[in-house]
Amino acid sequence: MTGAGVLVGAAIGIVLLVWVANLIRHDRLYIGYGVIFVVGTLAAMVVLIVPSLLDAVTRGSIALLPVAALSLVPLALFTFLMVYVFAQITILSNRVTRLTQELAIRNARQEPEVDARSVESR
Repeated sequence: MTGAGVLVGAAIGIVLLVWVANLIRHDRLYIGYGVIFVVGTLAAMVVLIVPSLLDAVTRGSIALLPVAALSLVPLALFTFLMVYVFAQITILSNRVTRLTQELAIRNARQEPEVDARSVESR
């Protein structure tokens, strides 16, 4: 890979790391998902930056696939799409948690009224 390709890959990795950190900070992405993306991104950046690792990965991918190694852009788009999907799952999960808590609070407030009515009817 050329020097420009390594720089583009590293820039994409830095943007992904900043985005994931921001999502975690604003409670829009579970910390577990964030750790997976951060570790994966850091590993990919190390492979890009260290020439011997990049050569080994390139040789391995050519041995497994008859075509040239996969393009960096589709992989980056796929990774960003996965972060977006996991962020949406986190948002939905947080909404379900809040809704469940609200229902529990409402039920707890209504129980004394129900108990008072049952005592009066006896």
